[in-house]
Amino acid sequence: MNEFAGSMIQTERSSIASDQDQENSWVAASQHGDTRAFNRLVLKWEKSVYNIALRILRDREEAAEATQDAFLLAYKNINRFRRDSKFSTWIYRIVLNHCLTRVKQRPPGTHCSLEEESSADSPAPQLRIAGNQVGDLLRREQRDRILAAVWRLPPEQQAVIELKFFEELTFEEIATVLEIPISTIKSRLYSGLEMLKNRLGTEEA
Repeated sequence: MNEFAGSMIQTERSSIASDQDQENSWVAASQHGDTRAFNRLVLKWEKSVYNIALRILRDREEAAEATQDAFLLAYKNINRFRRDSKFSTWIYRIVLNHCLTRVKQRPPGTHCSLEEESSADSPAPQLRIAGNQVGDLLRREQRDRILAAVWRLPPEQQAVIELKFFEELTFEEIATVLEIPISTIKSRLYSGLEMLKNRLGTEEA
């Protein structure tokens, strides 16, 4: 590694550390009643939280409502956040639990779709699964078709895929968010991907 590359890596690490330090200071201030500091946390994470809610709930209005509810819950319980993990991990857990509860409370047979509302500025996530047959299959599919198949997965498997491929969390981070063992995370991920592959394959046949 040359001196320039080493300097760039060090600069990036310093920037990440500085960003995390800033976030930690906002959390600490929020725990002392500083609403402006909490609003900075909202501004930093609201897009990611909304995208999670949108992909789970499949309804823009309901996702916006769930996002607001998640941050209100976070604000009311900010003093319970022990700061032994990232704020993003904590808020992801809140919004996922909130959205999964909403899904389970829906009447049987309820179907939501974003197809009629799709537009150029809609979120366009792509699954990145390198080096295996499932990844090769998914990369050939159109975004809407992939999302439609993901949305038909059981909520628990959908949540794992959401965090792994859309939010790019590690297995350890996902286990922290969902509060379940890594072995369970991997089991849900692989079974979900197998179901996804089979459904996409059936549609092609």
